[in-house]
Amino acid sequence: MSKFKNKIGRSGYASGDDASDVISELSHDETASLTSNTSKSSAFRSRMSRFGKKKRKKEGASGSGSTPSVGSASKTNSKSTTPTAASTSARPQAVSPPGSVSSASRRSKHSNQSEEKRLQKDAKSRFNIGLVYLKTGDYSKAQDNLEHSLYCHVQLAGHNPKMYTNQSLYQIASVREKLGDCYLGNTAVVDKCLALDHFEEAKRLLDSVHPEDAPDNVKEMLERVDEKLKLPELSHSGVRKKPPPVTKKYEMQGNDKAKKTLGIGVAAVAVGGAAAGGAAAAANNNAPVGAAAATSPTQANGKKGLKGGFEKFGHNIEKFGKEVAGVGLGIKSGFEEILGLEDSDDENASGLRASISNMHDEEAEALKIAISHIQRDNHRTALNHLLSLKECEAMQNWAFRALMADYMMQVADSAMESSKTGVAVESYEEALAILKQDEDTSEEEDLSKARKGCIKGHKMIAIDCEGFGDFRSAIEQRKRACELLESENKVVPACHQLISIAYNLGKVDEYDKSSVILSDVCRKLFKGVTSLDYMPSDRLHLLVKAYHMRAICFTKMAKWKPALDQYDELIPLVAKESGRGSLDYMSLTIRKAALLVTLKNYAAATELLRNYFQMADINDGAGNELIVGPDDHSLALDTSAAIDLKLGKVDDAITTFEKKLAFLEEHLPQDKEMKSDAMHKLGCLLSYKKNHEEALPLLQSALDTRKFLFDGRNKFLIESSWAVAATNQTLGDTDKALADYEILLEKIDLVEDSPINSVVVHNSAGKLFFEDGKIEAAVSSFTKALEGVESQGDDALKKNIMLNLANALAAKGEIDGAFDLYEDLERMGKRKRTQLYYFTL
Repeated sequence: MSKFKNKIGRSGYASGDDASDVISELSHDETASLTSNTSKSSAFRSRMSRFGKKKRKKEGASGSGSTPSVGSASKTNSKSTTPTAASTSARPQAVSPPGSVSSASRRSKHSNQSEEKRLQKDAKSRFNIGLVYLKTGDYSKAQDNLEHSLYCHVQLAGHNPKMYTNQSLYQIASVREKLGDCYLGNTAVVDKCLALDHFEEAKRLLDSVHPEDAPDNVKEMLERVDEKLKLPELSHSGVRKKPPPVTKKYEMQGNDKAKKTLGIGVAAVAVGGAAAGGAAAAANNNAPVGAAAATSPTQANGKKGLKGGFEKFGHNIEKFGKEVAGVGLGIKSGFEEILGLEDSDDENASGLRASISNMHDEEAEALKIAISHIQRDNHRTALNHLLSLKECEAMQNWAFRALMADYMMQVADSAMESSKTGVAVESYEEALAILKQDEDTSEEEDLSKARKGCIKGHKMIAIDCEGFGDFRSAIEQRKRACELLESENKVVPACHQLISIAYNLGKVDEYDKSSVILSDVCRKLFKGVTSLDYMPSDRLHLLVKAYHMRAICFTKMAKWKPALDQYDELIPLVAKESGRGSLDYMSLTIRKAALLVTLKNYAAATELLRNYFQMADINDGAGNELIVGPDDHSLALDTSAAIDLKLGKVDDAITTFEKKLAFLEEHLPQDKEMKSDAMHKLGCLLSYKKNHEEALPLLQSALDTRKFLFDGRNKFLIESSWAVAATNQTLGDTDKALADYEILLEKIDLVEDSPINSVVVHNSAGKLFFEDGKIEAAVSSFTKALEGVESQGDDALKKNIMLNLANALAAKGEIDGAFDLYEDLERMGKRKRTQLYYFTL
């Protein structure tokens, strides 16, 4: 840093330089904006009042073990590192009058503020100027300006990166990155170790904050640094000597006798002191007082002898040990000021002080860093540091556990306010787990707050997962919320979560599991209720919803009888809750009618639909809106048409589909899928009634619509293609029919769960090819049809296909094959003198 110290007084951009902002805009560098970012800060809302009253901190006071407050880290550090604040004098000061003292303090304060502003201005301007030089390739000038900017940032923020504010940390990391670019791009620098040092330091600073807490531009900076560290120029840099381990100076170097006599660490001091020439050499090497006084037994006064030398040596070593212990205690005693324990002598505060004083240095440092990140709103980073202390020995003390729970709650509350729901939920869960360890002594208010935070967070995450379509993750979140609600004996809210879980299971087609959960909901709702007449309204509403969803689950699993029984239980409840003639009641009536049609109970289904249509006609005549929704009314029309077809009333079914098509045009004009389905069914019925001219436009319109709705392998598209092709064939439009059949034959074998019989399609296509003179294509189609009909067991269709194939083979000239088929048909037809038999002859 001596290189930096020589530059602070000769900056040409110390003050009055307003051009730096313009340079930031001109440079268009992605890291230049970091110098203007401001970090959020949030003060502690509570200071562990149970452990003692915290004294107000005096302005400007800071200890070696204290933690800077939020937003003041850079200010405090700058005061301790600037020349004015660092210069101390041992001379006694004259006592000044009160007026002069306050004037001096004001001048000092103004001087410090001016110095801080000057450093901030200088750091920003030098950084921006360095970027300009870096872009132009003048690496020497870029390096000078960036190094000066780094020096100013260090003067402002201090030398402890763990206590930097977010803004200072990101700014210093950005300067480090650009300095690395300077050394990396400068071809005059052969050894790239300096570039590697800057990149690694930038990465270490950026990694100290969890990516979840970092802005997007900082994440991009970290990605850039990672990519640069992989460059071959840096991987082949000179090998740097690794620093010695921390415990190196405590390693024993003496002989076995010295080890046994003096113990761990003492022999090294004794031997080192003897080799260096005694106490004077130790003093010149800045050794501690105890170590400097240690002398070799051979150099001690002859009058005292060897024993006296060892006694003096042991006394000094003991003194040195006490001093080292005092230093360690002083480092950890900084927590008293942070937690407000310096004047508290109660049992809880004493236990907390004892727990913290017994912590390892790295554990105490982790706690301080966690507190710093809490103040800087780095929620994930703070939580990770707190979680690292879960296994420490201090957690055996209930006061320290309460402290940890309090910090966890602070992280959770702040993260929830910042919309970091995942971090908030994890923090609430950890706080709740800690508080449950001392459930007898923990305040019920704290437990309730942590539990409510968990429930709220899990529900929020579940809603987000459902919005993304991740229903399985939503199920897990709602299960945890339900578990917490049940622990508080909240039946109705827990049932709400269970119903949402059942709904999500239905979304992933696990209807069996959904029905089991819904049955559990019903049992919970009936708990403590003797009769439906005495069930509270909020429970009755949930019971109706559970019955309805369970009926749908049974229907999806094709369990028709249990589904019908569920509707029989559900409809009276809805009549009681909403009344007969209500939307819910009529909707359930229509669904029950559709289920009755499936069970072939047409009479009961007809009666239910008659009642509905009568009420719908009365309602429509009065000029009112539909009783039910458009989807339910369409289902009623479909169910009525299905009953007509089952009873052989084709004309009535045609009339019903015409009504449905008109209804869709009026109420659901944007629902292309439902409209195409109605046109297709109506066209098929018209073709059945030999009205092919009326049917073809409907079928063609349905086909065109489905081409835009589905891909080429969709079963509904294949169904429409077959209907159009067959109708064109019937009307004699051979060319159009041939084109439709060629497309159809390419895709029919690729469709799963096809609604049409591929054997019939191949047979019809063969007839069309035969009539058009395409004998090869006809033989191929008849052969495929014959292969497919073997597994269907339809003897009549098989005989028809055999005759067609025999005729096609005869026309092709394959007399032997045709003759064999004719003989087979003759044997099959002798018992019945049918038309087929005579055709064969």
